[in-house]
Amino acid sequence: MRTMQFSDYIKRSLKECGVRPRKRLGQSFTIDQHMMRLMVEYAKLGRRDIVLEVGAGFGHLTEMLAEKAGEVLAVEVDPKLVEALRRKFQGFKNVRVVHGDFLKLDLHGQYTKVASAPPYHVASKILFKLLEEKFDLGVLLFQEEFARRLVADVGSREYSRLTVMTHMLTEVEPIERVPSSAFYPKPKTASMIVKFKPRKHSPFKVANQRAFEETVRFMFSQKRRKVKSAVKLMIKRGIIRDVVDLSKDIPYLERRIFTLKPEEFEEISEALCRRGL
Repeated sequence: MRTMQFSDYIKRSLKECGVRPRKRLGQSFTIDQHMMRLMVEYAKLGRRDIVLEVGAGFGHLTEMLAEKAGEVLAVEVDPKLVEALRRKFQGFKNVRVVHGDFLKLDLHGQYTKVASAPPYHVASKILFKLLEEKFDLGVLLFQEEFARRLVADVGSREYSRLTVMTHMLTEVEPIERVPSSAFYPKPKTASMIVKFKPRKHSPFKVANQRAFEETVRFMFSQKRRKVKSAVKLMIKRGIIRDVVDLSKDIPYLERRIFTLKPEEFEEISEALCRRGL
């Protein structure tokens, strides 16, 4: 089916199900079958794989995944779409439709791979939850700007907390740009297929995971400031105890936060831990 024909099919399906895409959430449906086939190909699925799809929609990617994988966990929050999915896959033995918000579901350990075009407005939350769980490989579709932040260079405009945490937890590879014409309704920006391979070992040792995450989170809320200014603010807010001599206790005080490498955040984190973080 050509993209234009498939687009008309999606529009009819939406009308029949009484589903209206919510623009404020950036909700779109993929209408490019070639792009979906690429996602399946990059996932390198086998019959031993249980693949998770977050935001299954009308199940077109789901169906392609089911042809290759041993089982598909198709998660969908919209009850009208869930009903359509269950009708579509009632004869499939290897598709399990899961009704619910993925962020509130406990599917830990129930899948080996991820292939998904998750809702863009919660992409960051979904990614962080996925990275806390164990799986072998992930192929996800994100807005291009979001994907660029995942692999941003230190000191660049796109460099962020997301970059640091993703670098620590997984190997990331942007692999295919997808134009906005591949979706209905057509979003304002292009998208990117991104491949993830969770790390078995962090690229640097983290003494205290909670403290590291808190350090990165707070520091990036003050991204343009020097480390010294951010530490003083942490003291003022009671996040850490007062420091008698900043220059002896905390490293990189004169550096701008957005110039710090991921491993340098860990050095700061260890120092802040000694001050009660």
